[in-house]
Amino acid sequence: KLTVAPVVNVTAMDENFGSLGAQRNIVRWAFEGDSKVGTVKRFEIANVGHVIAKVKSIDNSGLIAIATARPYVEPILKNKKKAELIKAKMTGASLEAIAKAVGAPVQQATGLTLENAVLPGGVGQEAKVVGNALALAANKISAPIEGNTGVYVVKNVSTIKAPALKSHAPYITKLKTQSSGDMNRAIPALKAAATIEDNRKQFGL
Repeated sequence: KLTVAPVVNVTAMDENFGSLGAQRNIVRWAFEGDSKVGTVKRFEIANVGHVIAKVKSIDNSGLIAIATARPYVEPILKNKKKAELIKAKMTGASLEAIAKAVGAPVQQATGLTLENAVLPGGVGQEAKVVGNALALAANKISAPIEGNTGVYVVKNVSTIKAPALKSHAPYITKLKTQSSGDMNRAIPALKAAATIEDNRKQFGL
């Protein structure tokens, strides 16, 4: 008995093929030079049996379909639009006036550092907001700051200078531990900044 499975979308270097899991041979075949729309081939899959694959469509544009991108992009665009609308309302000469304009309370956060950039009230990590607050002169109010979970206006009430360290050894050890993962973070950043053409499929990988 043959069962028609839903369409599987794959890119040239994918390993998995839908519910069949790791089936690199099917993916590689779909991207071979003589494969075109309508091409059919039978594969023998262990513990599954016969799988008849057919190339239904080919997208050479390099861009994913709008319907595919929408679940990922739509929340980002909506949040940016909301942030713009909130920023436009954040007017006033004091935190109290700004809070009244947007219908939000004024809250106080103490003991914040760049290493401990957690805002109270369940807000969570907001390094950009805390960094801006620490850069302000005393009693100065910031411009609206778009953070991870909202838009903020902050006022630096006071900044306490950190005491001098008796020994820098523990801090150096901490920095070494933190920097051990820098390479893993750098590679994605380099990829994002570069124009990469992936030709691995030409070598039958």
